[in-house]
Amino acid sequence: MSLKIKKWISGLPDYTPGRSIEEIKNKYGLKNVYKLASNENLYGLPEGLAEKICEEIQNIYYYPDAGCSQIREKLGKVHGIPVEKIIIGSGSDQIIEMICDSFIGPGGNAVIADPTFPIYEKSTLKCGGSTTKVPLADFRHDIKGLLAAVDAHTRIMFLTNPHNPAGTNITGEEFKYVLDKLPEDILLVMDEAYYEYVMPDERIDTAEYIAGRDNLMVLRTFSKIFCLAGLRIGYGMGSTEAIRALNKVRLPFNVSSIAQKAALYSLEYQDFAVKTRESIHKQKQIYYNVLEKNGIGFIRSYANFILIKVGSDSSQVTEELLKEGFIIRPGENLGFPGYIRVTVSTDEVSAKFLEVFIRIYKNCNK
Repeated sequence: MSLKIKKWISGLPDYTPGRSIEEIKNKYGLKNVYKLASNENLYGLPEGLAEKICEEIQNIYYYPDAGCSQIREKLGKVHGIPVEKIIIGSGSDQIIEMICDSFIGPGGNAVIADPTFPIYEKSTLKCGGSTTKVPLADFRHDIKGLLAAVDAHTRIMFLTNPHNPAGTNITGEEFKYVLDKLPEDILLVMDEAYYEYVMPDERIDTAEYIAGRDNLMVLRTFSKIFCLAGLRIGYGMGSTEAIRALNKVRLPFNVSSIAQKAALYSLEYQDFAVKTRESIHKQKQIYYNVLEKNGIGFIRSYANFILIKVGSDSSQVTEELLKEGFIIRPGENLGFPGYIRVTVSTDEVSAKFLEVFIRIYKNCNK
């Protein structure tokens, strides 16, 4: 007799994780492997932060602060909003799940781009809803198309800026257009995991709009530029009513005490974040120059990764890169066949990757 697993679970899309460093080392007998598939900040923690985090280990016999009070208070000061409008999650992924738990039910739908971050669809389907997918236009959100897809059953619109996996941006004018046109009873979720990588003159300060827009939720994370991907902590900013609803479905003690303290401390290292952003910006320009010189297509990115065109089948390029110790994300897994997505890394790693990639690309496209 088989177990009576809920039937709708079989319809959920599988998440394809990136390959691990140890897996590739063992498979190909390599000494050095570089993971450029998941867009972590490979510059590592700023000096002194690891020591502060390690000091917190002595207190782990206590349960964590269920309300994440200290980090919420700090974020409130940073963004100039009341703590009642902030929620902390085990990564922004968990907050996406809370949002769908609170707003999506059977018959409801979420409007999303196609392709986009897969957790939007998975979280929506899990709640008995459906997604209405609007194809990207030239690798960018089709803003008018997304608004046209809204119907009487729509409960949420998810936008990701910069877009993952394309790396493109939403302009300030486009953002304001959506805010003005979207019905007030539909939640607009701006997922800004890569916000800190955007150059200051190209950013939208979405947090400024929280006070006057009850149907706006902004998500950010400590996983990317702040180097805390392994600790899983992100946050959401929205109306008091929306945050109250999310807190009712939030599991107690959902963020570890160490993650909370690490996030709190990391906000003291803004100079490190700025330096990292500038270094990544410089590295992207090097990538662009090398790719253009070799006649290789790519999408200009506002994040810390680049989508690179490698041909009709990216699997061969991906496999050859793995043999050389570079883990990247094949476009087939992201909705972009014929492309690969590469995390922009340090000067040394980027130089090694580009040298190896150009050689492999030319061999695969003879």
